[in-house]
Amino acid sequence: MSCKYPGCPLPVFAGSSFCSISHRDAASGTQPSPSQPRPPGFQVPSRSQISFYERGQPYYEFTNFSDHPIRYDGKDYPTAEHLFQSLKFEDNTLIELIRTQLTPRAAFETAQKYNTMIRPGWYDKQLNIKMMEKTVLLKFTQHQDLKKLLIGTGDAVLKENSPIDRFWGIGSDGRGENHLGLVLMRIRALLKNT
Repeated sequence: MSCKYPGCPLPVFAGSSFCSISHRDAASGTQPSPSQPRPPGFQVPSRSQISFYERGQPYYEFTNFSDHPIRYDGKDYPTAEHLFQSLKFEDNTLIELIRTQLTPRAAFETAQKYNTMIRPGWYDKQLNIKMMEKTVLLKFTQHQDLKKLLIGTGDAVLKENSPIDRFWGIGSDGRGENHLGLVLMRIRALLKNT
């Protein structure tokens, strides 16, 4: 089931009609509507924090679900999520099945079905983080507008505001590991120096 916040296609999490707390609160009127995108050339002040996660909100482009195709190994992947999920596997048929899914959510769900076939070292040798770095670097070097947006965040702390992911995001309590945010900050530092 999709989020009931106007224009949000993201799936809901258990026991809710919304994909996130901010969408729930904005829809009920307990907080103002989410902010609008930043104007071109906007510079974020030093040591600020930027949260991203929801489609249609500022910095949604930093998520793996944003509509930014990536060219990798001679093939086009519709989103970073398609590529990242494909990189979990060594079987070419499975990689192609994931690559050709119609949505990033479908790519994620397809990969989940084959969890027992994930390549050795994915978790214990932190290949997952290395492959996320590879995916994010490709995305932000193949799309100059995204590179500019990322560099424009200055030295702000980047946080994936996912209420359902404590590894890649900050989780519902805000105390998750935020590995996607950390990867983005490492890539930002690298891109600033190139």
